[in-house]
Amino acid sequence: MDARRAKERAGALSFELVFFLKNTLLLFRQNFRVVTVFIIACSLFSLLATSLLTSATTNLLMIVTGNTYMSPANLRDVILNPLSILVLLVEQIVATQIALFQISGLLHAFSMGQFGLETDLDSMFATALRTCRKAAHPKNWLIVVFLLVLMPLTKLMPLAGTNYKLIVPGFINQTIDYTAAYSVAYAILHTVLVCLVLVYVFSINFFVLRDEGFMASCAESRRLGKGRYLKTVLFLGTLTLLTNFLINSVSSTITINVSELIGLLGAARGIVTRSAAVGTYTYALRQLLQGLLIPAVTNAGLAVCFFLYLDESETIGTLSRETFRRRSVPLPIKRAISVAAGILLVGGAFFLATHYAYLGQTVDRPLVCAHRGDNVNAPENTMPAFELAFSENLSWIELDVHQTSDGIIVCSHDSSIGRVTGHDLEICEHTYAELAQYEMGDWMPGVFEHVTIPTLEEVLTSAKEHDVNVQVELKGSEGDKDFEEHVLETIQRTGMHDNVMVIGQDARRMMRVAELDPTITKGYCMFIAQGRIEDIPYTDNVTIEESNVTPDLVKRLHDEGIKVFCWTVDLEDTVQYLVSCDVDVIGTDNPLLVSAALDRADYRGGLPRILNILLNIMANMAR
Repeated sequence: MDARRAKERAGALSFELVFFLKNTLLLFRQNFRVVTVFIIACSLFSLLATSLLTSATTNLLMIVTGNTYMSPANLRDVILNPLSILVLLVEQIVATQIALFQISGLLHAFSMGQFGLETDLDSMFATALRTCRKAAHPKNWLIVVFLLVLMPLTKLMPLAGTNYKLIVPGFINQTIDYTAAYSVAYAILHTVLVCLVLVYVFSINFFVLRDEGFMASCAESRRLGKGRYLKTVLFLGTLTLLTNFLINSVSSTITINVSELIGLLGAARGIVTRSAAVGTYTYALRQLLQGLLIPAVTNAGLAVCFFLYLDESETIGTLSRETFRRRSVPLPIKRAISVAAGILLVGGAFFLATHYAYLGQTVDRPLVCAHRGDNVNAPENTMPAFELAFSENLSWIELDVHQTSDGIIVCSHDSSIGRVTGHDLEICEHTYAELAQYEMGDWMPGVFEHVTIPTLEEVLTSAKEHDVNVQVELKGSEGDKDFEEHVLETIQRTGMHDNVMVIGQDARRMMRVAELDPTITKGYCMFIAQGRIEDIPYTDNVTIEESNVTPDLVKRLHDEGIKVFCWTVDLEDTVQYLVSCDVDVIGTDNPLLVSAALDRADYRGGLPRILNILLNIMANMAR
């Protein structure tokens, strides 16, 4: 009897899933033209508006705090300033409005489609403006957390095509991956956030379609979704998988056939050249389609689910007369809007053509830096990892240094050797001889027996033999005596003074190095870099976390004679963007992967360079 009941439930669920997918497709067909125009218009607006918003926010923060730049050294002072908090709050509200505008217009169109009604751009814009006006009320500001924090962190359902989202920097993800306790905590936190999204996923529907506030909409979502969470995951998850499969298939099919046509015409010769082109253009087309389609598909699926779960009596009560009323904008207003849009378009085009004229120039191939050595194929910060990097013909390696209790500078990222040896010993509390008793590579597949903690002198001597430059990142502990002096003495003793760049995230240590040896090359290491960071006095070059890199920033630094090093890049998708930004050195855990990506990268200026930058923005929009 139980088996029969389970079979009936499975059959009913399958029927509902097919009904859900079919209805989602029908929604697109019914209002396809108007929805397409709306999506393209909103995407272009989002690109421009979020760029201007970011720039304006940075400038305001600098003005209200009296700084010219924002870096780790002054981040606390900038962020905790009362006026800064106000500026950031306004920024988040405006960013929410940008996202909510697109979401509201799409939900209006798809909700109308659920009842067989057609809509137009006037009605979509009217609904979007009405919803944004409601969201501006202080009682509804919690929607900022929902749209800009909760949804992006879970990465479940991108509802709007805007790149103004909470993107976790790569080094934070790396820290989580490296530390078991952090990994467990992150998994628990992510699970909690996913559950919250599922509980309140329909709050946005209620907020757009009813006259209620956001908190009341959350309560309604909780009631509507109760007992249906797994079904919602199945429906929306299947829809996302099918959409991505379709996008990938279409992208591959189009680019492969275009490549074949070009090959037949003799415009591209050689299977390697054509294969690289297929990969590049497939990725480009995929990112473009994802940025445009994924938010629309998600909103359509959300609308279908929403009305599928509502009772007929509830549906009537759900509809807001203002939301579903067709509207038409008077002709004089349309003409005024058209004139204003034309002026903005011409003015914007002139600004872009003059401000970004440098994008017409070709770029040089960046150098590759092995972060902690080639630590994908050998234990990090060990001689095997550095020797592998030397054998890969790289220009740079990067390492971290601490000081032992007997004043020896050793290579280690952490202040303890516990993570890499299993023996939790603080480096500053033990002599080098004591630390060298513990093996660092027996946990990793390969021949890494008897690998122990290396000294800085040992690594620099080997780097000099292989003619490789070294970034020495100052870690150290608070109680270290003469730490910077010992590091500089080691560099001088090995004859590597002109081939080393001393880097660090601690501004005090960088100032101390500048005081002790003004002639050695220094690179302030920043996980955030905003404003005129060229004004930082204690650095010659800068090393920036890759999510902070922009073409404008790199151009300005280059004009000041400052080289840009970025870290830590382990995805091929990011390499082309950094190439187009014209960075000087790319730091990576996987040098072979990045080197191969650089072999395939496009170094041309003009339209190809602009498109490569825009495609990276589109990729962030689709996340």
